[in-house]
Amino acid sequence: MKMKILKNGVEEPAMMTKSKSDKTLSLRVLFLVLLVLLAIILCVYMFFLSPFYAIEDGSGTEPSENRKYHIVVVGRSQNESFLTEIFTGAEEHSSEYDCVVELNIPKSSVENESMQNLLDYAAYTNADGVIAYMDEADSLVQVPLNKDKETIPLVTVAQYLPSVSQISYIGTNYSELGRKISYECSTYLHGYGSLIIINTNMENNPNYSILMSSLTTSLSGWINIDTSVVELESSIEIHKRNGLVERKIRNDEVKLIVCLSTEDTIHAAQLLTDMGMTGDIGIIGFGEGSVVEKYLENGVVTELLSIDSQKIGRSALKELFEYIRYGHANNYITADVCVKKAGSL
Repeated sequence: MKMKILKNGVEEPAMMTKSKSDKTLSLRVLFLVLLVLLAIILCVYMFFLSPFYAIEDGSGTEPSENRKYHIVVVGRSQNESFLTEIFTGAEEHSSEYDCVVELNIPKSSVENESMQNLLDYAAYTNADGVIAYMDEADSLVQVPLNKDKETIPLVTVAQYLPSVSQISYIGTNYSELGRKISYECSTYLHGYGSLIIINTNMENNPNYSILMSSLTTSLSGWINIDTSVVELESSIEIHKRNGLVERKIRNDEVKLIVCLSTEDTIHAAQLLTDMGMTGDIGIIGFGEGSVVEKYLENGVVTELLSIDSQKIGRSALKELFEYIRYGHANNYITADVCVKKAGSL
Protein backbone atom coordinates (compact mmCIF):
# COMPACT_ATOMS: atom_id res chain seq x y z
CA MET A 1 0.00 0.00 0.00
CA LYS A 2 1.37 3.43 -0.91
CA MET A 3 2.08 5.72 2.01
CA LYS A 4 2.26 9.55 2.26
CA ILE A 5 4.88 11.12 4.49
CA LEU A 6 3.59 14.26 6.27
CA LYS A 7 5.79 17.17 7.39
CA ASN A 8 5.80 16.09 11.00
CA GLY A 9 7.18 12.73 9.94
CA VAL A 10 3.99 10.77 10.60
CA GLU A 11 2.86 8.52 7.79
CA GLU A 12 -0.83 8.52 6.81
CA PRO A 13 -2.60 5.91 4.70
CA ALA A 14 -3.67 7.00 1.23
CA MET A 15 -7.34 6.25 2.11
CA MET A 16 -7.25 8.86 4.87
CA THR A 17 -5.82 11.42 2.44
CA LYS A 18 -8.61 10.63 -0.02
CA SER A 19 -11.22 11.15 2.71
CA LYS A 20 -9.93 14.64 3.47
CA SER A 21 -9.89 15.45 -0.23
CA ASP A 22 -13.54 14.44 -0.50
CA LYS A 23 -14.43 16.74 2.42
CA THR A 24 -12.70 19.69 0.75
CA LEU A 25 -14.53 19.02 -2.49
CA SER A 26 -17.86 18.83 -0.64
CA LEU A 27 -17.24 22.18 1.04
CA ARG A 28 -16.44 23.78 -2.31
CA VAL A 29 -19.60 22.38 -3.86
CA LEU A 30 -21.65 23.64 -0.89
CA PHE A 31 -20.11 27.10 -1.21
CA LEU A 32 -20.94 27.24 -4.93
CA VAL A 33 -24.51 26.11 -4.24
CA LEU A 34 -24.90 28.88 -1.64
CA LEU A 35 -23.57 31.47 -4.11
CA VAL A 36 -26.05 30.31 -6.76
CA LEU A 37 -28.92 30.46 -4.24
CA LEU A 38 -27.88 33.97 -3.19
CA ALA A 39 -27.79 35.08 -6.84
CA ILE A 40 -31.27 33.61 -7.41
CA ILE A 41 -32.62 35.41 -4.33
CA LEU A 42 -31.18 38.73 -5.54
CA CYS A 43 -32.70 38.25 -8.99
CA VAL A 44 -36.10 37.42 -7.48
CA TYR A 45 -35.90 40.55 -5.30
CA MET A 46 -34.90 42.83 -8.18
CA PHE A 47 -37.49 41.60 -10.66
CA PHE A 48 -40.44 40.60 -8.49
CA LEU A 49 -40.29 42.24 -5.07
CA SER A 50 -38.63 45.68 -5.39
CA PRO A 51 -41.35 47.27 -7.61
CA PHE A 52 -43.79 46.90 -4.71
CA TYR A 53 -41.68 49.11 -2.46
CA ALA A 54 -42.16 52.87 -2.47
CA ILE A 55 -39.87 54.59 -4.95
CA GLU A 56 -39.45 58.28 -4.19
CA ASP A 57 -40.14 60.77 -6.95
CA GLY A 58 -39.05 64.43 -7.19
CA SER A 59 -40.80 65.41 -3.94
CA GLY A 60 -39.32 62.56 -1.95
CA THR A 61 -42.66 61.45 -0.52
CA GLU A 62 -44.92 59.54 -2.89
CA PRO A 63 -44.61 55.98 -4.19
CA SER A 64 -44.52 56.30 -7.96
CA GLU A 65 -42.77 53.38 -9.62
CA ASN A 66 -45.92 51.67 -10.88
CA ARG A 67 -47.94 54.72 -11.94
CA LYS A 68 -49.33 54.82 -15.45
CA TYR A 69 -48.65 58.42 -16.54
CA HIS A 70 -45.63 60.73 -16.53
CA ILE A 71 -45.99 64.53 -16.34
CA VAL A 72 -43.04 66.95 -16.62
CA VAL A 73 -42.88 70.51 -15.23
CA VAL A 74 -40.28 72.60 -17.09
CA GLY A 75 -38.89 76.12 -16.95
CA ARG A 76 -35.75 78.17 -16.47
CA SER A 77 -33.68 78.40 -13.28
CA GLN A 78 -34.58 82.06 -12.60
CA ASN A 79 -38.17 80.92 -12.03
CA GLU A 80 -37.16 78.01 -9.80
CA SER A 81 -39.14 79.02 -6.69
CA PHE A 82 -42.33 79.54 -8.71
CA LEU A 83 -41.82 76.28 -10.62
CA THR A 84 -41.16 74.38 -7.40
CA GLU A 85 -44.49 75.59 -6.02
CA ILE A 86 -46.26 74.57 -9.23
CA PHE A 87 -44.61 71.16 -9.01
CA THR A 88 -45.62 70.80 -5.35
CA GLY A 89 -49.25 71.59 -6.13
CA ALA A 90 -49.35 69.09 -8.99
CA GLU A 91 -47.42 66.39 -7.13
CA GLU A 92 -49.76 66.52 -4.13
CA HIS A 93 -52.61 65.29 -6.35
CA SER A 94 -50.60 63.00 -8.61
CA SER A 95 -51.89 59.79 -7.02
CA GLU A 96 -55.46 60.77 -7.98
CA TYR A 97 -54.41 60.68 -11.64
CA ASP A 98 -52.11 57.65 -11.37
CA CYS A 99 -49.15 59.72 -12.52
CA VAL A 100 -45.57 60.62 -11.68
CA VAL A 101 -44.78 64.36 -11.70
CA GLU A 102 -41.20 65.37 -12.46
CA LEU A 103 -39.60 68.82 -12.13
CA ASN A 104 -37.00 69.52 -14.82
CA ILE A 105 -35.15 72.85 -14.70
CA PRO A 106 -31.47 73.72 -15.38
CA LYS A 107 -29.23 73.46 -12.32
CA SER A 108 -28.16 77.09 -12.72
CA SER A 109 -28.73 80.10 -14.96
CA VAL A 110 -25.20 79.58 -16.27
CA GLU A 111 -26.45 76.63 -18.28
CA ASN A 112 -28.75 78.96 -20.24
CA GLU A 113 -30.94 76.03 -21.23
CA SER A 114 -33.32 76.86 -24.06
CA MET A 115 -37.03 76.23 -23.66
CA GLN A 116 -36.93 74.04 -26.75
CA ASN A 117 -34.35 71.75 -25.11
CA LEU A 118 -36.46 71.58 -21.96
CA LEU A 119 -39.50 70.59 -24.00
CA ASP A 120 -37.48 68.06 -26.01
CA TYR A 121 -36.66 66.33 -22.72
CA ALA A 122 -40.36 65.51 -22.44
CA ALA A 123 -40.19 63.89 -25.89
CA TYR A 124 -37.06 61.96 -24.89
CA THR A 125 -38.80 60.53 -21.81
CA ASN A 126 -42.05 59.99 -23.75
CA ALA A 127 -43.98 62.08 -21.21
CA ASP A 128 -47.78 62.09 -21.25
CA GLY A 129 -48.05 65.82 -20.56
CA VAL A 130 -46.03 69.00 -19.96
CA ILE A 131 -46.54 72.03 -17.71
CA ALA A 132 -44.25 74.85 -18.91
CA TYR A 133 -43.42 78.30 -17.56
CA MET A 134 -42.90 80.39 -20.71
CA ASP A 135 -42.26 84.02 -21.58
CA GLU A 136 -42.34 86.12 -24.76
CA ALA A 137 -38.97 84.79 -25.93
CA ASP A 138 -40.47 81.30 -26.29
CA SER A 139 -43.02 82.13 -28.99
CA LEU A 140 -41.23 80.03 -31.64
CA VAL A 141 -40.85 76.78 -29.70
CA GLN A 142 -42.20 73.54 -31.12
CA VAL A 143 -44.44 71.37 -28.94
CA PRO A 144 -42.72 67.97 -28.41
CA LEU A 145 -43.96 64.71 -29.91
CA ASN A 146 -44.17 61.33 -28.19
CA LYS A 147 -42.78 58.05 -29.57
CA ASP A 148 -45.92 57.64 -31.69
CA LYS A 149 -45.27 61.06 -33.28
CA GLU A 150 -48.32 62.53 -31.56
CA THR A 151 -48.26 65.97 -29.91
CA ILE A 152 -47.69 65.82 -26.16
CA PRO A 153 -50.41 67.88 -24.37
CA LEU A 154 -48.96 71.19 -23.12
CA VAL A 155 -50.26 73.56 -20.44
CA THR A 156 -48.48 76.93 -20.25
CA VAL A 157 -48.33 79.39 -17.37
CA ALA A 158 -47.22 83.02 -16.92
CA GLN A 159 -47.27 84.21 -20.55
CA TYR A 160 -49.91 83.43 -23.16
CA LEU A 161 -48.32 82.65 -26.53
CA PRO A 162 -50.88 82.33 -29.37
CA SER A 163 -48.25 80.81 -31.68
CA VAL A 164 -47.67 77.84 -29.35
CA SER A 165 -50.04 74.86 -29.57
CA GLN A 166 -51.15 74.66 -25.94
CA ILE A 167 -54.27 72.92 -24.67
CA SER A 168 -54.65 75.39 -21.77
CA TYR A 169 -53.11 78.60 -20.49
CA ILE A 170 -53.19 79.48 -16.78
CA GLY A 171 -52.45 83.14 -16.19
CA THR A 172 -53.20 86.31 -14.30
CA ASN A 173 -56.10 88.67 -14.87
CA TYR A 174 -53.98 91.83 -14.62
CA SER A 175 -56.98 94.13 -14.62
CA GLU A 176 -58.46 92.30 -11.65
CA LEU A 177 -55.05 92.24 -9.93
CA GLY A 178 -54.81 96.05 -10.21
CA ARG A 179 -58.22 96.43 -8.57
CA LYS A 180 -57.21 93.97 -5.84
CA ILE A 181 -54.05 95.93 -5.00
CA SER A 182 -56.08 99.17 -4.99
CA TYR A 183 -58.51 97.67 -2.49
CA GLU A 184 -55.66 96.57 -0.20
CA CYS A 185 -54.16 100.08 -0.37
CA SER A 186 -57.40 101.83 0.55
CA THR A 187 -58.01 99.37 3.36
CA TYR A 188 -54.53 99.94 4.82
CA LEU A 189 -54.88 103.76 4.63
CA HIS A 190 -58.52 103.71 5.77
CA GLY A 191 -59.33 105.82 2.72
CA TYR A 192 -56.98 108.67 3.60
CA GLY A 193 -53.26 109.40 3.06
CA SER A 194 -50.40 109.53 0.57
CA LEU A 195 -48.88 106.57 -1.28
CA ILE A 196 -46.34 106.00 -4.01
CA ILE A 197 -46.32 103.26 -6.65
CA ILE A 198 -42.83 102.25 -7.71
CA ASN A 199 -42.52 101.46 -11.41
CA THR A 200 -39.26 99.88 -12.57
CA ASN A 201 -40.67 98.20 -15.67
CA MET A 202 -39.66 100.43 -18.56
CA GLU A 203 -40.33 97.76 -21.21
CA ASN A 204 -43.42 97.84 -23.38
CA ASN A 205 -45.09 94.91 -21.60
CA PRO A 206 -48.85 94.88 -22.33
CA ASN A 207 -49.68 92.89 -19.18
CA TYR A 208 -47.80 95.33 -16.97
CA SER A 209 -49.48 98.26 -18.70
CA ILE A 210 -52.90 96.75 -17.98
CA LEU A 211 -51.93 96.26 -14.33
CA MET A 212 -50.70 99.85 -13.90
CA SER A 213 -53.72 101.31 -15.65
CA SER A 214 -56.15 99.28 -13.55
CA LEU A 215 -54.33 100.11 -10.31
CA THR A 216 -54.09 103.88 -10.87
CA THR A 217 -57.64 104.13 -12.22
CA SER A 218 -59.04 102.29 -9.20
CA LEU A 219 -57.05 104.44 -6.76
CA SER A 220 -58.25 107.64 -8.44
CA GLY A 221 -61.73 106.83 -7.15
CA TRP A 222 -60.52 107.56 -3.60
CA ILE A 223 -60.52 111.37 -3.42
CA ASN A 224 -58.66 111.44 -0.08
CA ILE A 225 -55.81 109.20 -1.23
CA ASP A 226 -52.93 111.01 -2.93
CA THR A 227 -51.24 108.65 -5.44
CA SER A 228 -47.88 109.24 -7.12
CA VAL A 229 -46.02 106.95 -9.53
CA VAL A 230 -42.22 106.95 -9.15
CA GLU A 231 -40.54 105.67 -12.31
CA LEU A 232 -37.03 104.22 -11.97
CA GLU A 233 -34.71 102.42 -14.37
CA SER A 234 -34.01 99.54 -11.98
CA SER A 235 -34.92 98.11 -8.58
CA ILE A 236 -31.46 99.00 -7.22
CA GLU A 237 -32.32 102.71 -7.42
CA ILE A 238 -35.12 102.25 -4.88
CA HIS A 239 -32.84 102.16 -1.84
CA LYS A 240 -30.23 104.49 -3.29
CA ARG A 241 -29.06 106.88 -0.56
CA ASN A 242 -30.72 110.29 -0.98
CA GLY A 243 -32.39 108.95 -4.12
CA LEU A 244 -35.76 109.80 -5.58
CA VAL A 245 -37.77 107.40 -3.39
CA GLU A 246 -36.08 108.50 -0.16
CA ARG A 247 -36.64 112.18 -0.98
CA LYS A 248 -40.25 111.50 -1.86
CA ILE A 249 -40.81 109.74 1.47
CA ARG A 250 -39.29 112.57 3.51
CA ASN A 251 -40.92 115.46 1.62
CA ASP A 252 -44.42 114.15 0.96
CA GLU A 253 -45.14 112.32 4.22
CA VAL A 254 -45.74 109.06 2.37
CA LYS A 255 -47.64 106.46 4.40
CA LEU A 256 -47.52 103.56 1.96
CA ILE A 257 -45.21 102.17 -0.73
CA VAL A 258 -46.66 99.89 -3.42
CA CYS A 259 -44.31 97.51 -5.26
CA LEU A 260 -45.23 95.33 -8.22
CA SER A 261 -42.36 92.82 -8.26
CA THR A 262 -40.35 90.72 -5.83
CA GLU A 263 -37.15 92.73 -6.46
CA ASP A 264 -38.88 96.08 -5.93
CA THR A 265 -40.44 94.81 -2.70
CA ILE A 266 -37.08 93.66 -1.32
CA HIS A 267 -35.32 96.94 -2.16
CA ALA A 268 -38.16 98.99 -0.63
CA ALA A 269 -37.87 96.95 2.55
CA GLN A 270 -34.11 97.56 2.61
CA LEU A 271 -34.68 101.29 2.18
CA LEU A 272 -37.09 101.56 5.14
CA THR A 273 -34.74 99.46 7.26
CA ASP A 274 -31.78 101.77 6.42
CA MET A 275 -33.92 104.85 7.12
CA GLY A 276 -35.09 103.46 10.47
CA MET A 277 -38.73 103.87 9.42
CA THR A 278 -39.89 100.28 9.71
CA GLY A 279 -43.46 100.33 10.97
CA ASP A 280 -43.91 104.03 10.20
CA ILE A 281 -44.52 103.42 6.50
CA GLY A 282 -46.31 100.39 5.08
CA ILE A 283 -45.22 98.31 2.11
CA ILE A 284 -47.69 96.41 -0.04
CA GLY A 285 -45.53 94.17 -2.19
CA PHE A 286 -46.00 91.61 -4.90
CA GLY A 287 -43.99 88.42 -5.41
CA GLU A 288 -42.66 85.43 -3.54
CA GLY A 289 -39.47 83.85 -2.21
CA SER A 290 -37.67 83.33 1.10
CA VAL A 291 -36.17 86.86 1.29
CA VAL A 292 -39.40 88.78 0.82
CA GLU A 293 -41.21 86.29 3.07
CA LYS A 294 -38.67 87.07 5.81
CA TYR A 295 -39.34 90.79 5.52
CA LEU A 296 -43.06 90.06 5.83
CA GLU A 297 -42.46 87.88 8.88
CA ASN A 298 -40.47 90.69 10.53
CA GLY A 299 -43.17 93.28 9.77
CA VAL A 300 -41.05 95.37 7.38
CA VAL A 301 -43.38 94.40 4.52
CA THR A 302 -46.99 94.99 5.57
CA GLU A 303 -48.75 92.86 2.96
CA LEU A 304 -47.54 90.53 0.26
CA LEU A 305 -49.63 89.59 -2.75
CA SER A 306 -48.64 86.65 -4.91
CA ILE A 307 -50.07 84.26 -7.44
CA ASP A 308 -51.29 80.99 -5.91
CA SER A 309 -48.70 78.90 -7.74
CA GLN A 310 -49.57 75.63 -5.98
CA LYS A 311 -53.14 75.98 -7.21
CA ILE A 312 -51.75 76.57 -10.71
CA GLY A 313 -50.02 73.18 -10.44
CA ARG A 314 -53.24 71.50 -9.36
CA SER A 315 -55.25 73.19 -12.12
CA ALA A 316 -52.65 72.35 -14.77
CA LEU A 317 -52.70 68.67 -13.79
CA LYS A 318 -56.49 68.63 -13.93
CA GLU A 319 -56.51 70.21 -17.41
CA LEU A 320 -53.93 67.74 -18.73
CA PHE A 321 -56.02 64.77 -17.66
CA GLU A 322 -59.23 66.31 -18.92
CA TYR A 323 -57.52 66.36 -22.29
CA ILE A 324 -55.86 62.93 -21.97
CA ARG A 325 -59.13 61.23 -20.99
CA TYR A 326 -61.77 63.22 -22.86
CA GLY A 327 -59.92 65.06 -25.61
CA HIS A 328 -60.73 68.60 -24.47
CA ALA A 329 -59.66 71.19 -21.85
CA ASN A 330 -60.37 74.78 -20.85
CA ASN A 331 -58.47 77.21 -23.04
CA TYR A 332 -57.91 79.83 -20.34
CA ILE A 333 -57.89 79.68 -16.54
CA THR A 334 -57.35 82.63 -14.21
CA ALA A 335 -54.85 82.08 -11.42
CA ASP A 336 -55.91 83.10 -7.91
CA VAL A 337 -54.11 85.81 -5.92
CA CYS A 338 -52.95 85.15 -2.34
CA VAL A 339 -52.74 87.93 0.23
CA LYS A 340 -50.45 87.48 3.24
CA LYS A 341 -50.32 90.04 6.01
CA ALA A 342 -47.63 90.69 8.60
CA GLY A 343 -48.54 89.23 11.96
CA SER A 344 -50.77 86.54 10.45
CA LEU A 345 -47.97 84.08 9.60
